[in-house]
Amino acid sequence: MPKYLHIVNGDVFAEKLRASGIPGDILVWRESLYEGPVGLQMSDCVLLSFRAQYMNRRYGIPMAHFITNTMEQERALEHVSSDIDEVVLWFEHDLYDQLMLCYLLYRLSGLVNQTHYSLSLLSINHFPGIARFFGLGQLSADQVHQLQGTWKPVTAEQMKLTRRVWRAYVGEDPSSMNELLDADLSALPFLKDALEVYLGRFPSEQNGLSAVQQYTLELLEERDYSGGELFGQVSQKFMDYGLGDLQFWGILKSMILCHVPLIRVAAGDNQFISDKVFADSRLLSGLVQLTEEGRSVLGYERDHILMNGVDEWIGGVHLQGNQVIWRRNASTMRLVRLSDYG
Repeated sequence: MPKYLHIVNGDVFAEKLRASGIPGDILVWRESLYEGPVGLQMSDCVLLSFRAQYMNRRYGIPMAHFITNTMEQERALEHVSSDIDEVVLWFEHDLYDQLMLCYLLYRLSGLVNQTHYSLSLLSINHFPGIARFFGLGQLSADQVHQLQGTWKPVTAEQMKLTRRVWRAYVGEDPSSMNELLDADLSALPFLKDALEVYLGRFPSEQNGLSAVQQYTLELLEERDYSGGELFGQVSQKFMDYGLGDLQFWGILKSMILCHVPLIRVAAGDNQFISDKVFADSRLLSGLVQLTEEGRSVLGYERDHILMNGVDEWIGGVHLQGNQVIWRRNASTMRLVRLSDYG
């Protein structure tokens, strides 16, 4: 019987896989590649230090822990046990997983002449009997067991495509993504939708909001929501994003802790949370409201970037400042570089 190594995203699904009875070792890949600075090889010491600082500043993840975890998984990828016959990658359809899949296949393509194992892929966006499929973590151990042996060999075409995608994603000039979206991406059937979600992360030409920010403000225009309710609504709308609660709190904070807040969090008795650092639990239970300035941005009267600036990484693109910036055309869903919004 062949010996397997399964590479999966997240500990929740790893536990389901262990309980399923499918044989093999498991490598859990713990990374969020749609956040922070990225590069061709994530274990690069300069990039890793820079990235660890970002994760510490944004989420409070200890830098030493982040660096250690990254290096451990990279070493595990490079030094697969000699008794492994087949490496199976389990990844879903959303942006979070598709980026991870592209990176892993990019890295593995560089090792292909040194490897002793075959590569296979299981990538799905639905499962029989599940009306709204979010991801593999939804499945029971018995349902995971039904997937045994359904993975397919990774093709040369898939490897070539992921190399192209990853190089484009980490580049400083995102216009190559425009070209990719016009190319044949059928070798990885969920990739096109994922890349369109990626483009939605860029600020729009019309008001400087990302797609998630825009939808959040549209919800708040109708009524106030608790942070938990908002996350539920937005995560349902953006199922192809792979949006986690920590990432969503970061998006909310970007519209609260800025020069001209677009939203605010009520603390009761007509008081609002105004301190510059507050726990995510207060976002979860607090009542989130649209400010008048947020309403004007939503009505295309003002521009979020011009008012508040930006300091954010989207792949290899560092969006910084108030003026020279890449923007998303909401009609064409392509990126344009504008230098003057005056």
